[in-house]
Amino acid sequence: MEPIWNERLLQVEDNIVVADLHIGYERELEEKGINIPDQSKETIKSVFKVLEKKGADKLIINGDFKHNIPKATWQEYRDIPKAVDEWLKVVDEIHLIPGNHDGGIEKYLPSDVIVHDPSGAILDDTGFFHGHAIPSEEVLSTGEVVLAHSHPAVELTDSFKNKEKKECWVRLEYESEENEGEAIVMPNYNPLLGGIKINVKEDAYLGPFLRNNRLSEEEVYLLDGTFLGERKDLIEDRNGDRYSDR
Repeated sequence: MEPIWNERLLQVEDNIVVADLHIGYERELEEKGINIPDQSKETIKSVFKVLEKKGADKLIINGDFKHNIPKATWQEYRDIPKAVDEWLKVVDEIHLIPGNHDGGIEKYLPSDVIVHDPSGAILDDTGFFHGHAIPSEEVLSTGEVVLAHSHPAVELTDSFKNKEKKECWVRLEYESEENEGEAIVMPNYNPLLGGIKINVKEDAYLGPFLRNNRLSEEEVYLLDGTFLGERKDLIEDRNGDRYSDR
C-alpha cells in the first residue's frame, strides 16, 4: 500500500482509497458567512482521473463521504449520487466504510455502493476502517490496515519562527491486545478542512485505535512525499524550540 503523492489518494494492489471527502462542507461554511463555489465537481473529476489513469478495480471510500450531520443538505443529495455514477464508469466496485459523518447516507446513496460496518472491512487482504469507531480484531489481524479520521497535519517553523501548517501522511507500526502490524493514516481529501497538528502534542490523534494501542515508528510524509522523520522527533523539535538561540 503506497500513497499516490500529490493526490491525497492511496493505492492498495489494484484499488484506490480515498477518505474524508466531506461532500457538502461548503454548506456549513455558507451558514457561517463564508461563501465559496461548490467544490464537488472538481472533486469528482480529480478522483475520476486517477481511477482512470491507474486502471483501478475498486474505489474504497474510507469514511466521511458526506459532511453535514445529523441532516444532509441538498448538495449531498445531489452530488453523492452523481459522484458514484461517474466513478462507476471506470471501476467495477465502490466500497464505503462509514465514518462519523456518514449517518443516514443510505437514503440517497446508490445501491451499487457496497456499505460495510463501521468496525471495518477486509478487502484483498488489507483492513480498512475510518477511525472513529473501534476496529474489529479481525480487521487488525490482517497486519496491514488503513484508516483516516484524524486529518493529520504538521506545523513547520522556519528560522524566523514563521509557522505553516501542512497536511501529511503517517505510516506506523501498531500493537493491539491480540495483533500487530503496519498502518497508514490518510490525509483528508477535502483540502478545505485543514488538519490537526500531530507534532504539537502526543494526544493529537483522534479515535480509539490511535489512542488506545501501542504505536511506534510513526513516519511522517508531506503530501508530495517529502519524509520529515518520526513523529516523536518532530514533537521534540517543536516543543524544544530548536531555533530559540537564533
